[in-house]
Amino acid sequence: MEKQLIEGDRLFLIAESLAKDFSLFPDVSQDDQPVPGLLSERAIKRMHAQLKSLDVDAYIEAAVTPSEDQSRQPAPDIIRQLGIVREENTTGPYYQALVDMDFGPQGLRQVGFIAQDRSKDLGSWMPEHHLKAARFVEYCSARSVPLVSFMDTPGADAREEANAQNQAHSISRLIAEMSNADVPNIGLIYGLGYSGGAIPLAASNMILALRDSVFNTIQPAALANIARRMNLSWQECAKFVGPSAVELFQQGNIDGIVDYSPNDSQENLENLRQAIIGGLANIETRVREFVGENPYIVDHYRQSLQRYLKPSAHLQAMESSASLRLAKNPTEYTNVFGIAYRYLRYLQVRKRIKATSTQQYGRLAPQEMPAGELKERTDRERRQKFLYWLQDPDKIIYEDSLSKAWKSYVDRRQAMNDERGRIAQMIFGEPKQNYEDARATLIATVGTFLYNRWKKEARDNLAALREYLRNHQDTRQILQVQDIHDPKIVLEKLTQDSDASVWRERFSYEGRKLLGNFSEQIEAGASVARQLTTELNMIITGERLAQSSSESDMSANRRVLHELMPASIEPPQIGARPVAIADMTLLDILLNDELRGDFIQECENLLLFDGVYDEVIAHMDSVAAEAQGAQALSRESLEKLIATTLDSANSSLAADQISEGKTLASTQARLFDWHQRLHKMPKSEDFYRTVEEWKKLSFPHIADALFVVISYTLNQLLTSLISASRDGRNFQGRIAPKNIGRRKDFWNRLDMAYNDLQMQNVLKAVKGATRFGCNDIIDNYFEDWEPRYDDLLSSDPCSFPGFRLSIEQALNKGLPPCGIVAGFGSVKGSRNTRVGVLVSNVQFQAGAFDMASAEKFCRLLVECAEQHLPLVCFISSGGMQTKEGAGALFSMAAVNDRITRFVRDHDLPVIVFGYGDCTGGAQASFVTHPLVQTYYFSGTSMPFAGQIVVPSNLPLKSILANYLSTSDGAMQGLVKHPFYADIDTQLRAVDAEIPVPEETVEAVMARVLAGSIDVRRPVVVAHRPTYTEASLIRPTRKVLIHARGCTAAKLIRIAQQQEISVVLVQSDPDMDSATVSQLGERDTVVCIGGNTPDESYLNAMSVLNVAEHEGVDSLHPGIGFLSENSAFAELIRSHGINFIGPPVASMETMGNKSNAINTALRLKVPVVPGSHGIMTNVERAAEVAEQIGYPVLIKAVHGGGGKGIQVVENAGEFEELFHRVGIEARSAFGNGDVYLEKYVTSLKHIEAQLLRDTHGNTKVIGIRDCSVQRDKQKVIEESGSPHLPQHLLDEVLRSTAELANEVGYVGAGTVEFIFDLKNNAVYFMEMNTRLQVEHPVTEWTSGVNIVAEQFRIASGESIADLQVTETGYAVEARINAERIVVQGDGGLAFRPHPGKVLNCHFPEEEDVEVIAAVATDTFVSPYYDSMVAQVIVHSDNRENAAAKLEAYLARVELTGICTNIPLLRRILKDDGFHRAEYDTNYLPELLARTDIEALVNEIEAGAGATSEGISRQSVMIADSDELKVLAPATAIFYSTPSPSEPEYVQVGDKVGLGQTLCQLEAMKIFTPLTLADFNGEAQIYDPALSYEVTRVNMNNGQQVNVGDLLFVVKPVAS
Repeated sequence: MEKQLIEGDRLFLIAESLAKDFSLFPDVSQDDQPVPGLLSERAIKRMHAQLKSLDVDAYIEAAVTPSEDQSRQPAPDIIRQLGIVREENTTGPYYQALVDMDFGPQGLRQVGFIAQDRSKDLGSWMPEHHLKAARFVEYCSARSVPLVSFMDTPGADAREEANAQNQAHSISRLIAEMSNADVPNIGLIYGLGYSGGAIPLAASNMILALRDSVFNTIQPAALANIARRMNLSWQECAKFVGPSAVELFQQGNIDGIVDYSPNDSQENLENLRQAIIGGLANIETRVREFVGENPYIVDHYRQSLQRYLKPSAHLQAMESSASLRLAKNPTEYTNVFGIAYRYLRYLQVRKRIKATSTQQYGRLAPQEMPAGELKERTDRERRQKFLYWLQDPDKIIYEDSLSKAWKSYVDRRQAMNDERGRIAQMIFGEPKQNYEDARATLIATVGTFLYNRWKKEARDNLAALREYLRNHQDTRQILQVQDIHDPKIVLEKLTQDSDASVWRERFSYEGRKLLGNFSEQIEAGASVARQLTTELNMIITGERLAQSSSESDMSANRRVLHELMPASIEPPQIGARPVAIADMTLLDILLNDELRGDFIQECENLLLFDGVYDEVIAHMDSVAAEAQGAQALSRESLEKLIATTLDSANSSLAADQISEGKTLASTQARLFDWHQRLHKMPKSEDFYRTVEEWKKLSFPHIADALFVVISYTLNQLLTSLISASRDGRNFQGRIAPKNIGRRKDFWNRLDMAYNDLQMQNVLKAVKGATRFGCNDIIDNYFEDWEPRYDDLLSSDPCSFPGFRLSIEQALNKGLPPCGIVAGFGSVKGSRNTRVGVLVSNVQFQAGAFDMASAEKFCRLLVECAEQHLPLVCFISSGGMQTKEGAGALFSMAAVNDRITRFVRDHDLPVIVFGYGDCTGGAQASFVTHPLVQTYYFSGTSMPFAGQIVVPSNLPLKSILANYLSTSDGAMQGLVKHPFYADIDTQLRAVDAEIPVPEETVEAVMARVLAGSIDVRRPVVVAHRPTYTEASLIRPTRKVLIHARGCTAAKLIRIAQQQEISVVLVQSDPDMDSATVSQLGERDTVVCIGGNTPDESYLNAMSVLNVAEHEGVDSLHPGIGFLSENSAFAELIRSHGINFIGPPVASMETMGNKSNAINTALRLKVPVVPGSHGIMTNVERAAEVAEQIGYPVLIKAVHGGGGKGIQVVENAGEFEELFHRVGIEARSAFGNGDVYLEKYVTSLKHIEAQLLRDTHGNTKVIGIRDCSVQRDKQKVIEESGSPHLPQHLLDEVLRSTAELANEVGYVGAGTVEFIFDLKNNAVYFMEMNTRLQVEHPVTEWTSGVNIVAEQFRIASGESIADLQVTETGYAVEARINAERIVVQGDGGLAFRPHPGKVLNCHFPEEEDVEVIAAVATDTFVSPYYDSMVAQVIVHSDNRENAAAKLEAYLARVELTGICTNIPLLRRILKDDGFHRAEYDTNYLPELLARTDIEALVNEIEAGAGATSEGISRQSVMIADSDELKVLAPATAIFYSTPSPSEPEYVQVGDKVGLGQTLCQLEAMKIFTPLTLADFNGEAQIYDPALSYEVTRVNMNNGQQVNVGDLLFVVKPVAS
């Protein structure tokens, strides 16, 4: 063995020379196609020549567009047709299957398939999907199953969550597993094969591509971002790199093209099947020949076997710390052919890597940078979009605000000429002032409408509109769609008339297509007219066509067009024309002679505002520290921010865009004037919210949470600043947004965003102050330096513009024109420790890892193996060299494979230190390789993909090495930065908790090179004070109430009585609730954002953030939400805030149903017969169920509130329901553990209220009966339980106290019991470690204020002397906003009924307590439970209490919403209720004997006039039978399934309710929109009718916000 190690592994050493001439693929040059299903080389060359002859736009349509077609069949659909599917598994976009395929003489063989499913998240994999694929590769390798990978992805997911979960590591792991597979594999490019999402699957023995697929290092649009200095459009970038199948073949990057496309007929699928079968057979044949011809493969196998049998201690340590597959037993250990498959796979990948040398390289003569067309193309697209609107402007009747503003203006203008007496003036106002107000409102309404209508095109369109208004006569030269009488005649004239040649030449690519196909296209309808109009307008508004000095360019061009086709095109309109209101457009208003000057000014105002908004975004870092620390901005800070942004905005606007002088004072005055006018408009806040929604999509790299602050700053804070500066009022700088929107975990995300802004400044400053390069690293750590391969450089295989010039510049400066520098050196201080060294050359292309870098890497590994030397790398790289095209991707697979073999076969370590920006392909191939010892310098950015190509915000917690150092598997450790000595101090100044290193580079090298391999090195986290639960027991002075609705109302009232200041957190819809109106001067409300619980109250970090910023000493968790979450309690206490609730240990014991039952059993407290423990195996659970006896209950361990519980009647349904409860529980509670209980069929629900203080005093102060329930939700609660025997009552009280004492409970809690009526027994059910909704009934009878006692106990006070009474009887009714609906099967459904409360009156009466969450004019939100009030009455006995409650409810006034008051009154009057001879089935039985129709009518009548949220009225258009179709969500609007397909609908089309109108895309999910989607209970669109589309209001790919007008339709007979 030692001799073998000294000689080295010959197979590894000769790989570099073998790779140059190796191929597993047969010749395909003959026309008879020896490999079935593949195109011949002659056919490929012919296709390639055709492709190269196309211009850029035609090239894109032919080469790129087909693979992006949204209607393209997903890969799994095709795989299922290739054979007999034996097993398949799908998780989101990940698909795997085992398929039996017919191999002819060999018979059926099983083949493993891995695929990216484009129908789910576009085929973008998360880390979990890469790891699933890695496990499937292991599975197939262990069982000798060949593999086929279908690539169809725009790239791996590069967003925040993916980075935080080690996306780069998962890709590296999959590349390693694919490279290490012991079976033949084929990589098939099925559709899109982009970036690191595709390369793991391309690590294959053979790569094939479908005829219309693409493959490249990066999407062309992202490449254009990288190459933006070259002024290249993404279309040009695509053509330069050549991602199409025929180009890939010509480049040598794939082995063959399958003559198949998913759009082909079914017969052609056989080509794909035969290509896969033939390809695998070919690989196996060549491998057999290779083994027979090369005896050293057997030598290698013998050495490999020796390493398996007798691994060194170093190798064992290395492999134990890695995740790479190892043979678990001799049976799974590979054979010699397995070794050959992976060896030849490397040769196949390695041969695709092409580099050159300085000797072979030909120097360029000095030359200029080639000109790109990005600016020209962008300008053309901008003009097209504006003209598209200008030729078909919005009708004002389609937007209520526009039509109202116009009518008001016309009326006020007319009134100026009317005689008006003094009395009339007093009533209606002075006519001139009214006119001026109406005029200002109209100007602002039109301006803000257009700004939010145009969104990200607003700046360009406003500037263009301003010029058109200045030259308004020219504007009338613009063709309107209706000006073209017959598009077919115009197209024919343009196509055939020689006089029209100058017009034809100026048509765009799409326009020329229209001319070429006009006879077929004309049937497409109105879309042809719109496109033709745009093409002609582009020419009319372009360069002059005729020589004339007396008219403008546009007038001349329009005249020439009219002369060419006088009968087919209307002459231009001269002057204004009278227009009926139904036909009036915005352009008519804009061109109005009296208003045009105002609109020119308004365009300038909006341009100024737009510039200021964008500059505020850019300068948020300047106020981040203050805003974060104080949740406010001082007047001075805001004034400085506005001054800075105004100055920058002025500079960025074109010199002639603002007509007035551009001094700072005048510009500020102008902004302030406009802002004040805007604020006088109704619903002006809606303007800012809409701007916020589309601006965040225009700035995707900015944290979403910051936009809320920016909008609040430019709306509320700026208003306060203007009032302070102009009116002398006090400036209010507190940042307290009330409408945060559906942003999950807002306050925590905002805190992260503030941190990021400050930390980015630190990193920028530190990196800018000290720059270092590869020579500095070499000099710092090594001596006796011997460079290697300095002559290697990129071959520039794609001749990408500017890349060769970069090579020339590096050569001229004496720098290596390559992404890395390689060599050998001795570690300083240890001359005996010689190592191979690789260092990123950041001075050339930011250290991009090119193919020359890969060749250097592979060669250096060979030399290191020969000399038995370790390898040390220092890597800072922006990723693969994208300008080399698809070939650069194979560098990832090649280097990854060589590292695996180097470590495993030569027992040598590889250490990588990442620094700077360590991202992209380098990060995802070798920096994070499973067998590499990976460390990062402090302050390193280590995302999978760089921010420049990721269109989303990447918080530093997901990409900064310091934060990720605590993430399992991210790295071996963090090291001190050798060149930025104070970086850790500066980072900690921003975030005191950021992990910082203690170890140095020198220490790591010494330890690892000495043979010590650690799975993980510890990192040091900043010290945080340690708080114990006991240390937080102190007087409560200021409490954060984490509750809503009735609970919040009660807690606020008691806190105020106790003189405790309140900080209330509320979601967006709750900010206008009655609860907020309870707050006093000492109290504060903070909007936590979002609508649903998940978006608002369940965001623990945001709650904590608010608590810390507001300086509270305690937090009351309320009822529900996080009140029983022990992790939340621990989090709050760990930050020095007292959690008003029990100890964490108590919550964990009693909050876990299984632990609680075992605690009860230990105390001999009776429990319901059941499993008494968690059941995970369904078969064992079924056996226990049989022993208990059906019916049984399956209950979630962490369930509650009637959720996570299921009755099982018989064994036949057990298995399905067992799995269902587990899945639902995991979704609802984050834990899927369940247990079993006997289902007691006749029971009462009993609960005992307890208090226990920190001194060990326990008081059980009463019981409650909550048996009147609906769907396990309580409706009526009582302070006692009739018919409960005294001995059972005693048992309940005793058990409650014992349980509380056993778990060391503190605070208020409730223990629930089942009263089994049939067996006259009580069983412990569960403990609620929080306050209960129904606690007031116990307060009334015990004389104990439970909430006040919670505050006292939390303050450390004793309840030893607490006096508990037993006075009378109390009953509570829960009033819910709900209505009863009779379903088709006759069953009843209780449906929430949110809406506006029109009138609310709860009489104040003795012995009646009302806890209400509603008041007159408040809104009941649809996002939470439907309870709006609790009414509790107290009397001397049960009978009187029930009667008193029923009578009181009769006097309650609550209209606008339906409520259950009529049902509550029926219960309270029912004889069955009065006798108390009922169980929990009482309410269903009552409803069964109730006149439901009468009850429903009474509920509806009690609501009075209800406030409907959606009605037909909201889409109707005044004075028209047309109806609006409004956007239901913020999304991207798509009018076609794909760029190559026709639109879903066009003007003039008749559609039914189920026909797709468009697609709306949000978060990569495409949703078809139909008229039927709008029909709920209200029939907005009549299903008996068809509808004609009269207007399509959005362009393809345009962003829309909620409520934007998409279409206008009108009903027609079906």
